[in-house]
Amino acid sequence: MHAYTDSLQRRRAEARSFDDPRDLDDAAPPPAPLAMPDQPLHQPARPARFAAVPGLGRRRAALAAFCAGSTGLAVFAVTAAMAEDGLEPLEVAHLTLILVLFGWMAFSFAASLGGLWLSRRPGAWERTMARTPLRPLTRRTALLAPIYHEDVGPFFGRLAAMRAGLHALGLTPMFDIVVLSDSRRPEVIAEERRGFSAFRRGGAGPRAYYRHRPENIDRKAGNVADWVRRHGGAYDHMVVLDADSLMDAPTLWRLAAAMEADPSLGLIQTAPAIVGRRTVFGRLEQFANTLYGPLAAWGVAWWSGTEGNYWGHNAILRVEAFAQSSGLPHLKGRKPFGGHIMSHDFVEAAFLRRAGWGVRLAPAPLNDDWGGSFEESPPTLIDHLIRDRRWCQGNLQHLGVLGARGLHPVSRLHLARGVLSYALAPLWIALVVTGALLSAPEAGTDDGGGYPLAGAIVLAVSLTFVLAPKLMSYGMMLAEGRARRFGGAWRALASVGLETVASTLTAPIIMAAHTRALLSVALGRDAGWSAQQRDEGRLRGRAALAFHWPEMLIGLGLAIIGPAMGSSLSPWLAVAAASLVAAPFIVWWTASIGRGLRLRNAGLLLTPGERPEPRWAPQWAGVNSFSPRMPETISARQTSRPAVAGSLNSRMPTTAVPTAPTPVHTA
Repeated sequence: MHAYTDSLQRRRAEARSFDDPRDLDDAAPPPAPLAMPDQPLHQPARPARFAAVPGLGRRRAALAAFCAGSTGLAVFAVTAAMAEDGLEPLEVAHLTLILVLFGWMAFSFAASLGGLWLSRRPGAWERTMARTPLRPLTRRTALLAPIYHEDVGPFFGRLAAMRAGLHALGLTPMFDIVVLSDSRRPEVIAEERRGFSAFRRGGAGPRAYYRHRPENIDRKAGNVADWVRRHGGAYDHMVVLDADSLMDAPTLWRLAAAMEADPSLGLIQTAPAIVGRRTVFGRLEQFANTLYGPLAAWGVAWWSGTEGNYWGHNAILRVEAFAQSSGLPHLKGRKPFGGHIMSHDFVEAAFLRRAGWGVRLAPAPLNDDWGGSFEESPPTLIDHLIRDRRWCQGNLQHLGVLGARGLHPVSRLHLARGVLSYALAPLWIALVVTGALLSAPEAGTDDGGGYPLAGAIVLAVSLTFVLAPKLMSYGMMLAEGRARRFGGAWRALASVGLETVASTLTAPIIMAAHTRALLSVALGRDAGWSAQQRDEGRLRGRAALAFHWPEMLIGLGLAIIGPAMGSSLSPWLAVAAASLVAAPFIVWWTASIGRGLRLRNAGLLLTPGERPEPRWAPQWAGVNSFSPRMPETISARQTSRPAVAGSLNSRMPTTAVPTAPTPVHTA
């Protein structure tokens, strides 16, 4: 049903032909200045504009009690086993590691339980927001599409799909599409202009604008802030996209309607689903994100409430609130810790909440279906780790923001968890090493003592904390009747097993790479700003070996620890050592498109949209190909490049949850 009168529905985007791509003067958005001053780190918090969420305090108290109680019991059990003859420095270090790492896993497990409870409550804000009947919109929204050295064909193809969907629902008058280019190379800028010309000519729908920024100060955050200062006064809301973002029209409509209905909200973040992957690694990531992601998102919503977080894309923001509160200062000192804030999204969410605006996560689908908000993921583990290196530097910068005056405690928790998601990597390695040293004959008691038994019990509980959310997610899928979309109950269960084995093997590689990233940042090396690899090209074994030889050396070092101490390798140390030594082969094997497609054809690692039910086929057409066709074909600028990597999670609360206890990027 269309929301607007027939005359408004028939409004069309400009159809002018741009024979000369340089003739885009009228493509720039009209001036509408809006003040957006940089905010100091230290300033008082403003009163909340929203009513308190009923029971949110009790949820947080229960979460804290569970984490403290379970972690305390684990530390007490191991301490009691060790302390018969006093604690040595190595044992104290091991106990400290258990305290931190077990607490991390307990938090994630408890959040999953809370998310499962919240997802069953029909009266929760998250359910109400996703099910409230849609009403005509009265305020205007800009879709901001930043671009930096991207393949313009898929980029404008996705925008064309969004434009067509909005026009089909009669939403053309209420949305504009704004392309914000930060590209530097002249040939890339020329291709963007040609692409925009073809996009602008190619269909009816919201008005489209293109703006190239001469100086790309402060990267994406600076790009969006510059648009707000120059043009934000013309809009009430903005939906911030990434170059690989795709959001359907019902989801955009519902987000805008929710912002109109609640003027106290400053931001609503969706939980994007990963689509369009064909490599083995990409399909593992896509499956984990799609099956486990909803429960993890519900968990974050359960404990964060109105103090949610922002992941930088696929979210709607109130322009006035953002301008008033989220101008980012530069941090003192040199890069990589000083300068502009790279992981700007967490800080912008914290500043919005400090100014009294509500920040919410919408974990439920907003289009009465399985999704509506989509993104891509890196095609290989190497690409994933390259992206993680940049995120690692950005998250570590938050150490300079954690102590800022006026931040809500939950906002500080989001920032702290972002830092810990990388800082825990060397701690996991240290835990494995100290455990191996303490298990050696001369390190234990004369009779082989209580510590190995206590350690085994703690390990079993920690594995339960990691594996249970996967099984809960599988149970949610069955209870909601979604098994067919994952290939059926048995194939989905087999896919869970396959993903669990794969994440166990890749977890040590990711931990070692995160440790390398931390050392790189500590040594003052700036990650720079390069375009993200999105194409699924061919990864050569030589490139994998060149990237992962340090992990091979670490694996060899772990392999000799046990024999050097006079004992055999523990099972976990053996798995970690074998995974690291085989890292180049694992990365090369999982980068294969052919093997990924064979898994799909066998019904494994399937996700909704790949084998859609007939009634949903029209809606899902082209979603998983992730490259909707444009009226004019634009040749791809990028060719297959050697891959190099990022993180098993986008900035979502989860994707693959490793079987072996490993740091999972939850922000």
